[in-house]
Amino acid sequence: MYLKNVLFTFIIVTGFFGASELILASMGVTPVLLTDDPFVGFAENVPQFVETTAADGSVILKTANNKRGLFNYQEFPREKAGNSYRIFCMGGSTTYGRPYYDKVSFCGWLREYLKAADPLRDWEVINAGGISFASYRVAKLMAELKHYQPDLFIVYSGQNEFLEERSYGALADLPAWLINLNAALSGTRIYTAMKNVIDAVQPGSLQQAKQHYKLGGEVEEVLNYTIGPESYRRDDALKHQIITHYRLNLMRMVRIARSADADIVFVQPAINIKDMSPFKSEHRDGLDEQAQQDWEALYLRATVLQEAGNLPEALLVFQQARDIDDRYAELHYRIGQVLFSLGRYDEAEKSFRQAVEEDVAPLRMLGSMQQTVADIAASEDVPLIDFPGIIRDAYLQQHDHAVFGKEYFPDHVHTNMEGYRLLGLALFDHLASRGIVLPDTSWNSARIDAVNETVIAGLDPAAEGHTAMNLGKVLDWAGKFEESYDQFKRALDILGPNPVVYDRLARSSYGLGRYGEAMQYLREIQHIAPEIPGVHSRMAMIYEKQGKTDEAIEHCQAELQIKSDDNHVHAALANLLVKKCDDEAAFAHYNTA
Repeated sequence: MYLKNVLFTFIIVTGFFGASELILASMGVTPVLLTDDPFVGFAENVPQFVETTAADGSVILKTANNKRGLFNYQEFPREKAGNSYRIFCMGGSTTYGRPYYDKVSFCGWLREYLKAADPLRDWEVINAGGISFASYRVAKLMAELKHYQPDLFIVYSGQNEFLEERSYGALADLPAWLINLNAALSGTRIYTAMKNVIDAVQPGSLQQAKQHYKLGGEVEEVLNYTIGPESYRRDDALKHQIITHYRLNLMRMVRIARSADADIVFVQPAINIKDMSPFKSEHRDGLDEQAQQDWEALYLRATVLQEAGNLPEALLVFQQARDIDDRYAELHYRIGQVLFSLGRYDEAEKSFRQAVEEDVAPLRMLGSMQQTVADIAASEDVPLIDFPGIIRDAYLQQHDHAVFGKEYFPDHVHTNMEGYRLLGLALFDHLASRGIVLPDTSWNSARIDAVNETVIAGLDPAAEGHTAMNLGKVLDWAGKFEESYDQFKRALDILGPNPVVYDRLARSSYGLGRYGEAMQYLREIQHIAPEIPGVHSRMAMIYEKQGKTDEAIEHCQAELQIKSDDNHVHAALANLLVKKCDDEAAFAHYNTA
């Protein structure tokens, strides 16, 4: 009898809520999860694509001019043709194709395979990957793109979650189960209707809270305002909140895609663990001064042993340091290096991954986030492309290990051209397995090789130099100045004397503290293009660092001859004049600034 009553109650409640959802749908109520991020707001809505009229009078959507610094230029017709299949590739700079560009991104490879295998269909593969775009920005962009007749969204997202500084305010104090419940309810119209009523009675309650963590319309990376990742601090609570937010955004993406009757595919991201050291390490909380001194003595001794090639003893001493403090990311990385050199690959992989987990500046996807992708894909019945598995198989065909590093990753997260090709081919195979693409009878490995050769042959001869520049910029931005310097030198060898390359070499040299070298590169810029603004002001910065105030003043004044309204230079000159006790002149420049 009890079970019968429970079942009867369940049927009534389910029926009531089901009927309510249908009624609210007929009234045009849209679930809040499709339109709103419960964690962050955005200061402005900047469209990704803008309309233009083609010569034949048709409407074309093209990448907005102000977006082309972060996105590949793309265009497609506003109205999709009858035989078109429209795919939007979503995500961050890996989707973009860094350190390359769209043509050899996984989107570009997929586009070429589709056109070659099934040429009778109009394949529109649109690369909507944005440099430094985190999942909340990807979801927001999807909310725009769902209006452009998508058939499929391919999502590769998760490397940029910690790039932008943000706070979750009062929401940070909520337990994870309550946040997850809120996310689930946000996908219903009943919840949305109730929220609208509450907001009407008590207006601005949630919106006022959101003002405290409203993001700009464009990306504002922490690293853009610092020399490397120095401003990052360990914050385990914030890390948990960011990962929870990431989970919610993946759920939002699924809801947004399905609201447009489009399919969605997730790609499990992969990272370089072997050949990219942690970006920032910190000791564990509560480590007293004596323990830290003991740790540093052991770490220094082990490092000397490692560099001398005495690996077994180095490993033992590193492990002793780990017993004192197991949260210092660089220590785990060093242990991984020693284990790898000893051929103990499985143990090395674990240590390298632990180094990623303990990195205070988590610019690579964490293991818990990779698990989140798998969990959401399973719970939402979304296909998941196992990119780490694809790379692992490729490793084992050519190497005696599968510890991800420079063989397929030129930097911390972006793969090389072959990695992008393998992912593009895997996505093609997925679409073929679902009957979306119907390859003609001649499609085989020889045809695939022909596509590969055509793509490579179509690359600009200077592409390798531009690739080195892009790679150097990524490494420079992440505070890896030695590595970025090497890439800029490579770009100089390929592209020849170039003010842009010299500028980048000067920046990397400055980051390394090699001021004389930085000054030489700035002089090279002056020799080629003496009127380029900013060179004299950077020379002034170097002279000030060296304590040469008179020379610094001279270069600030020279800079103002080129650009008289540069407020930063006026302020810098004022500071220098104060050192010379010329307060009257300093005051004038402060006023101008």
